[in-house]
Amino acid sequence: MNPFLRNRLFFARVRASAYERSRVRFAAACELFPEGGPPGREFLHALTALVAELGTVREYAADAIRGLQRRRVGRFRDDRERGILEEEIVLKYFCAEMEAQARFLRMRVETDLRIRIYRERIRRIRKTYARDPDARVHLPGILDSLGGLAEAEVGDFRRILDMMARRFEVGDRLMAVLREKMKVEAVAAD
Repeated sequence: MNPFLRNRLFFARVRASAYERSRVRFAAACELFPEGGPPGREFLHALTALVAELGTVREYAADAIRGLQRRRVGRFRDDRERGILEEEIVLKYFCAEMEAQARFLRMRVETDLRIRIYRERIRRIRKTYARDPDARVHLPGILDSLGGLAEAEVGDFRRILDMMARRFEVGDRLMAVLREKMKVEAVAAD
């Protein structure tokens, strides 16, 4: 018997467990997002953990489809007994999208942290030049543009998190459908 079909229920449980861990990681990241200011290093670390967990779920979803296709197992619509579920294919693309969004958010937060560090360096340079009558005039303009950028970024971060929360609701429904279909398959296997 095909090892991918024989272990399909086990891999579905492992995939569901990894998805639940990614939900927990996302909730932890949302908890660490500050209300009044820009996110810090803790939020960045939470996003890194979320990206890793979403990558794991995506790999499980891709492996299930790839393994079944390698064994020439058709789609569920063609092979009702052992076919690849359309929801499994959708889950693969869903996980890839969520992972990309989490990576994008992580990179923006990391860039924002680096810009804040740069802004502090410019302030120190400006204080040094304030004592010098030949001070550079371009530094205040750079500080103003960096300050405006940082304020706009916080709103963007919140919108991305809200969008990811809505997408996770779609993922929850998708996982519920897969769980139900796997229960039916488990009963049929017994």
